[in-house]
Amino acid sequence: MTVDHILPERLGEHLTELAGLRREYEIDEIFPGFQINDYTNWVPAHPKCNIRKGSDIFPKKMTLLLLQDVQRHLDRVYEQLDVIARGRNRSRLLGSLGSAIENSHLTVEQVREFIMDIERSQHAGEPLVITFSLAIDDVVESSDLPAHVGREYPVLCDWLELDLVTHLRSIITTPFHYTQPSDRSGEGLSVRIVFPHLNTAELDRLDLKWWEILEAASFWDIFGESYTNAFPDLPHKEYFGQREAD
Repeated sequence: MTVDHILPERLGEHLTELAGLRREYEIDEIFPGFQINDYTNWVPAHPKCNIRKGSDIFPKKMTLLLLQDVQRHLDRVYEQLDVIARGRNRSRLLGSLGSAIENSHLTVEQVREFIMDIERSQHAGEPLVITFSLAIDDVVESSDLPAHVGREYPVLCDWLELDLVTHLRSIITTPFHYTQPSDRSGEGLSVRIVFPHLNTAELDRLDLKWWEILEAASFWDIFGESYTNAFPDLPHKEYFGQREAD
């Protein structure tokens, strides 16, 4: 496979002839940015066909048809060139990084920390996720637990989750929802809730009662992906999770 020129390469050294062809074939009007030695004038060809064509100049109609066909494929050509260039740059950078590690200029741990810092900076706007946790025995022994609430584990967990969500609804003015079903271990209960668009000042009114905050971090730090990717089609509801509070 060789590269063939639709308008012959020799015209690059015969500028008067080239200028005449540009005017006669109206190349600049039809193909702005056309160059002899460029993808706008190159096509793949079998070596024997390339030799037979030589420096011949096709008639205007055939030349324009060939150039138009090339034009239709230019976007894909440039996309592939970009992929190749990025691949070369990536290989060169990774090679330099590998050499730096081999020569003890960097450690693997330093590289990991650097990558994590970059990821955090790129996802600085990720919403807050809070993990609320409690021990069931502490709740059962608490004087704050209403007498009418059942002490059976599943019933108590349902009530505790609903009570937490109700409280959050009373102080948080923006939507929030579970990131996953609650964790019911038999001895404890934990729920993980994400707060998109949260006004953090509203958390000052938080009354934990028997709950404690086990973890508070950005969605990215906890799950390693962006919130919008994890929940692209979330319904527009104030609360969405394992159970909806009515």
